[in-house]
Formats: sequence, structure tokens, C-alpha cells
Amino acid sequence: MSARLLLAFTFLSMSLTGAVAHGQDSGQTPNPSADRRPVKVIIYPLLVQTPLYGASIDLPALPSVPPGGGGGESGDVSGSTDVSLNTAYLLGFLVETNRVFVEASGTWADVSADRQSPHVSVKTRTLLFEARGGVRVFKGISATGGVHHVSMDLDATLDLPNLGTSLEGKAKPGYWDPMVGVDWRGQYGRWELQTGFEGGGFGVGTDVDLSGTARVDYRIGWFDLRFGYSVSHLEATILDVSIGQFRRKMLANQTLHGPNVGFGIAF
Repeated sequence: MSARLLLAFTFLSMSLTGAVAHGQDSGQTPNPSADRRPVKVIIYPLLVQTPLYGASIDLPALPSVPPGGGGGESGDVSGSTDVSLNTAYLLGFLVETNRVFVEASGTWADVSADRQSPHVSVKTRTLLFEARGGVRVFKGISATGGVHHVSMDLDATLDLPNLGTSLEGKAKPGYWDPMVGVDWRGQYGRWELQTGFEGGGFGVGTDVDLSGTARVDYRIGWFDLRFGYSVSHLEATILDVSIGQFRRKMLANQTLHGPNVGFGIAF
């Protein structure tokens, strides 16, 4: 479900990009001075997101003692949560010229989701740092590259009614993910539109790290108002997770998506 959501979001964003680029080719140039703008610097002291959060976890086989004695292993267990509404806080900055841009942001999210039958609970405190740069290659379209740093404090609980027990896994992993992607942005007077997609991880940090965003910025004097929507999907293999008295790996899969709003100070 999360992968389909991200693919649909990306397709819609790129379709809008193509439509706007076609409009510019047809002579509907929104702002001729946009291609000659000087260096733009904006600091965003506060951005708030209200993301919908969903997660799934997989725990490999755990040692068990079957009736009658002897050793053995229980089968792999997994569970997924329902989607839950949460809040995330961001800050960042942007430096942009006619040909290149550099931006960075930090996100703190204390999110959780669960399901009642069978009971699955996932709680995550996540600190995400993103830095990327882009080089404009054609009519507002830029090739981008950067890095994501993800630090998580993960607490997952699964009820196993067939075994009459519960499993709880806790871990505090941290990852550095290389990222590549594409970005489009265009200036329409006081309005700026932006959409982009990035993918990474590649097993260097997380297994899969995908993100997409679409936003609208409106300039009022020294202030920049931002309205947007973003999607983030992570898949990670977490080693050495404490599950009761055992140490095992955990496969975590989590998705955040939702609207965001904030303001920036332009220089």
C-alpha cells in the first residue's frame, strides 16, 4: 500500500511538472525574470506536518520449547498497524541561484500506530536530517543528490494469541543514506511551485529510502509562507534487537505522509 501511494504521488507530481513545462514551451512563461534572479536565501525556523503514520514489522524465528521437551524455533512473526494521525516538526534553510540550489532540513517526529486484533503497536521517535543539492538541467528541472541521516528509537509490540504471549522489540538504529532524484520548481510572480522525488538507501544505510514532495511558497515581503504535502517511506533491517531475552534482527517498514505548513524568513 505504501509503495503504491508513493508511486502514485510521484506520477502525479511528474505529470504536473510536464504540464507546466509544456505550458512554458507554448509561450506561457510565468515570469521572464525568474531565470535571472539573484541568490535567494530563506531560513525556515518552523514547519509543522500532520502526517499519517503506518508501519509493519517482521521478526525472524525465535527459540521456543515445544510441549514434551526438546528445542525448536517458532515461525517468523509479523504484523502491521492501522494508519494513525501524528505531528512532526521541521526546520531548514534554502540557498538558490539561477543554476543550482542547496537545501537542508531537520525533522523530529514522535509517532505511533497500532491495531487491535491481533494487537500490534509500533512507536518511533525519529530524527531525520536531509541535505541535498541540485543542478538545473532543463526548464526548471534539476538533477539532485544528497544524503539522509535517520536516527530512530523504535519500540514494537506484537501479540501472539496462538502462543499465549507477546513479543516486544526495542532498538535505536542510525543510518546514513545516499540519495539521488529529480526536482522541478517554477516562479509565478509571488508564487513558487516545487515538486520532487528522491530514492536511496541501496543497502548502504537503510534498505529502501524513498521520499516525494509537492509544495507552494508565497512571498510576502521578507516572509515566505509554505504549504505542501510530503511522503516518506523507509525499509530497514535492524540488527541486534532486544526481543525478551534474545537478540534478533527486525525488518521495519514505515511510511509517513501528510500536509505541512510553515513560514520562512527571506534574505
